[in-house]
Amino acid sequence: MQQEPTVRISIIIASLNDRRISNTLESLSKQTRKPFEIIVADGGTTWNIEEVCTSFNARLEYLPGNIVQSRNKALSLVKGDLVAFIDTDETAVPTWLEKLSDPILDGRADFSGGPMLHHAPKYGPEEYVNQIEDYIYEYQVPSNIAFLPLGNSMWRTSIFQRLGGFDDSIPYSEDYDLNIRALKAGFKGIYIKDAQIYHDHSEFDSYSKLIKKRYAYLRSAARVFIKNKALSMRMKSKSGGKVKHPFHIIETLLKPIALIDAYIRS
Repeated sequence: MQQEPTVRISIIIASLNDRRISNTLESLSKQTRKPFEIIVADGGTTWNIEEVCTSFNARLEYLPGNIVQSRNKALSLVKGDLVAFIDTDETAVPTWLEKLSDPILDGRADFSGGPMLHHAPKYGPEEYVNQIEDYIYEYQVPSNIAFLPLGNSMWRTSIFQRLGGFDDSIPYSEDYDLNIRALKAGFKGIYIKDAQIYHDHSEFDSYSKLIKKRYAYLRSAARVFIKNKALSMRMKSKSGGKVKHPFHIIETLLKPIALIDAYIRS
């Protein structure tokens, strides 16, 4: 029988008033490779989240601020050699930690990530977000790891010590900024198709919510690529495939507005 690696894996979950965290923690309790610690970085949940965390042996830390600030504060508390990120609207398959950590442990990569899967959507806006995410993982991430979203990823903890964590002035796209900086610093990332997480987008039950969130994302992503002088990479990233949802027309119209907005803010 192959001996289990002694590497310590920490998990960070940023949390704020999302009761779905119980599903996230339950999925982590079933991992074939057990985490060393689970840190719930809570921004100020108003119900008794401590009871849920305790039942799954997760450490609750009250770390107020936006989601990026909470994650940065949590990183300073991490004791593991590797750190993985998962969100409260996500659940991991049992082999998730094992699949993510294997290529780092055997020296093929310094960070890794896998795809998001989805359950049948209840709403039109939810279906659109699912399609966007499918597009990212089918076309963008496999061709350029810089597009890897944070919510299903694992990193050598030393990367954050060297790079100084996330840029908390760029919410929504802080992961792209980190990816670009890590790659420029010589770290290697790898996409692991079998490291799967289910992502629940059921909060998108109206198009007004969808427009607000997608515009914020587009503006933030543009700021990242402007900051890192990588806008041309962003512009050339779409190759193959197509998002067929009607809302994609509206998003296409929002993009130049978001880009101008990002330039002004930069």
